[in-house]
Amino acid sequence: MRRLIFICLAMLLLQTGLVVLTHWQRPATDAQAGKGPLLKLAVAEIDEMLLEDGEGHKLVLKKEQENWLLPDAGSFPADTGRVQGLIDRLVTAQRGWPEATTAEAASRFKVAADRFERKLSLRKAGNTVATVFFGGSPGLRKTYLRVDGDPEIQTIGIAQHELEVKVDNWIDTNVLRLKPEQIARIHLPGLVLERTQDGLQPVGLSPEEEVVKDRRDALVKRLTGLTITAILGAENKPEYGLDHPSLRYSVVLEGGNTVEYVFGSPPKPQTGKDDAAAQPVVEQSFVLKVSNQKQVFRVDGWQVEEIRNATRAALVRAKKIEAPVGDQPPLAPSPDGQSQ
Repeated sequence: MRRLIFICLAMLLLQTGLVVLTHWQRPATDAQAGKGPLLKLAVAEIDEMLLEDGEGHKLVLKKEQENWLLPDAGSFPADTGRVQGLIDRLVTAQRGWPEATTAEAASRFKVAADRFERKLSLRKAGNTVATVFFGGSPGLRKTYLRVDGDPEIQTIGIAQHELEVKVDNWIDTNVLRLKPEQIARIHLPGLVLERTQDGLQPVGLSPEEEVVKDRRDALVKRLTGLTITAILGAENKPEYGLDHPSLRYSVVLEGGNTVEYVFGSPPKPQTGKDDAAAQPVVEQSFVLKVSNQKQVFRVDGWQVEEIRNATRAALVRAKKIEAPVGDQPPLAPSPDGQSQ
């Protein structure tokens, strides 16, 4: 027994010595790893981003004043909060202990200059101030990355889907949103809403009618909160069905400007005999052309159905008439013959 204890103690001392020796011989430069910012940049220095994937696809985002735009999509507004959030995370990121530092590892983790999942060039006044290579994912909502000119491979809390090189992933989906107080009148099929001191109300309310407020509020929220899912371009193609719309309505803004909304059917995906079964099921959607926008949009179908099904009868009901106090019916007698 004593011999076994002695052997275990000797092994523990040997392991401790190896750990001490390994750390004692670590170079001074490596001892400083994991300290300092990932990028030595200020957020204000960046006014343009070029995002590329390994297959040659590119996406440009450019800042004008305080807003980010998509130049290749007719300078359509980008989701400024999302773009700025990505820049903020990169600029404020601090170095951790590197996953690896060799050229072979950079290629294996797909963060090499000639082998990467994504390449992000940050620019100022047309000049590249930093380039970051993004690679595979080591875990949920994490990605390997390497700054150009730096051998250290780090990880960062950015999911790979946040770096998609597609215009629709970066558009401002709320570009059509309005504030209810901006609206003077809405003309829907079979229903007209007009601004009053009580907000937007169905026109022609009689003294015997009242508005079902929760239904009215839900409809106004849908009309003012339309969101888009994709840009289809500026061309009105025949297959969009805008010449024979599924829904058409107009909104008169304070000041007199009228905005027309025309909804058509989306183009059906082109499929062949061999790949028909491989096509994903597409949720119902509609094509939308708005008179004050150059682009044609795609919107989710559930939004359109809520508006298309709106009727005056659903928003208005007869007022409940309460009987006067003096006209109350007599109380029923109790079992013992006394009035209750």
